[in-house]
Amino acid sequence: MIQKILSILTLIHRWGGLIGGWFCFFLVITGTVSIFDLEISRWMQPELARYTQAQSQTLSEQSMETSYALWQENTEQKRFSFVVLPSERYPFIHVLYSQGALLNWQNIDPATGKVIPTQSTVGGYFFDSLHNNLLMGHPVGEVVIIILSISFFLFILSGFIIHLKHLWKEFFKVRPKASALRFVLDIHLGIGVFFLPFLLLMVISGFLFYAPNYMSFLNASPNHYVAVTDFQGKAKQDHTEQNLFSLVKEAKATFNAMPGFIMITPQQIHIVQSDVDQLAIMRNYVELDRASQKISLQENQPSAGRYFLNLMFGLHLTRAGGDVLRWVYFLAGIGSSILVATGLLFFSNKRRHFNKKHISARLLFFYKLVDGLHVGVIMGVLLALLAVFWVNMLVPKQAITKPFWEELSFFIIFILSFIEGIFYSFYSTVMKAWRHQVGLFAGLCLFMPIVKLILFPEILISFLNENFVYAMISIVFILIGISFVFVYGYLNKKNNLKGNK
Repeated sequence: MIQKILSILTLIHRWGGLIGGWFCFFLVITGTVSIFDLEISRWMQPELARYTQAQSQTLSEQSMETSYALWQENTEQKRFSFVVLPSERYPFIHVLYSQGALLNWQNIDPATGKVIPTQSTVGGYFFDSLHNNLLMGHPVGEVVIIILSISFFLFILSGFIIHLKHLWKEFFKVRPKASALRFVLDIHLGIGVFFLPFLLLMVISGFLFYAPNYMSFLNASPNHYVAVTDFQGKAKQDHTEQNLFSLVKEAKATFNAMPGFIMITPQQIHIVQSDVDQLAIMRNYVELDRASQKISLQENQPSAGRYFLNLMFGLHLTRAGGDVLRWVYFLAGIGSSILVATGLLFFSNKRRHFNKKHISARLLFFYKLVDGLHVGVIMGVLLALLAVFWVNMLVPKQAITKPFWEELSFFIIFILSFIEGIFYSFYSTVMKAWRHQVGLFAGLCLFMPIVKLILFPEILISFLNENFVYAMISIVFILIGISFVFVYGYLNKKNNLKGNK
């Protein structure tokens, strides 16, 4: 009976994990990148380099008036819009508005209230949309994410169970000089032990992010907001709908920190607490009733079940915890991506290893197709993500169509990677496609900071303003590039050894 169950789990992990692993890698790598979505948005707007980090706690009445005017302009054009207040990660007010499946925004200097002229870009929000709904929008993208989350959970659980017997025995063994099959499995098992808890947390919290909207039995109860009775006595002046400054000032004093964002409707204005303040997403808010001109503090008092959901949302979004937690998540995301990628490669290597002599033409076609698709899934998404950064740099900043070209470049490079992988898999050897794309990725990462500095020398000013975002992202590109140089060297070495045999 146990053997039969293990056989079923093996089939689930092997064949379900093959197809599901393609989507899983895409979601894990885009989620990893989107951890630093705000920092990426700043990097893609070099005009912001001259502003200091200290502005995150600065706010003027003029800036609130400009914010309200921009919100009103967006609303008149039937765009969903809201105002995001400055934070340590993004020390500018930005008025977000919907533009198709993506978000666009305008930056405002919080001290002077002037709109900061910056180049158009998809920014970090593009990577958020890729991860959150695969650019499919609501509700299709959300339903797809729910289905994939359930599938990922089954693949992870089945893999843990079938490898459990050998896991501790093989845990500390990594044999780079062994066969590719053995080496890939060593990495897959070793990394799996470290990053299994993180991957499970992300899968479960990602599922709970959308599932309660479609599965009522998971929706413990809605967030329960209660008006704090003694708060209204704190208001000492009238609050007109235009005078957001006094409202934000009131909310800042109440939360002992800069609020997160402002939601404006014809009936009410909500100054919402920042997600940075609490690990669980509670979003207490100061409310202005625009009819009565009364303000109140609405405090979230959720049930235990709802609090658990809010906590899972907070853990998934990693808004709290500061830079340390974000870097931990980033490294765990990279580790999880390697875990999925090595699992996919192990499938191909194992099939090829055991079916060298006795294999049908139909099965050979399938294995070659899978080999080519692996190149597109793994290197394709990496090169496509990198292409967005390169297009952001190379397309003139005056071009208002830059977001279109950034988005288009992602899909073009993604498709071209698949084409090359499948072509070499059928007409030569898939290793050539791997070497081409790994080498190209390494080179593009290493040259990225140099080209950025040549084209936008103004980012040097950021050091004087204690703004290290541009330097941080450049260092990350260099480290990733160096890592892929080693991967490229390993692939060349294996290829040379194979050629000498």
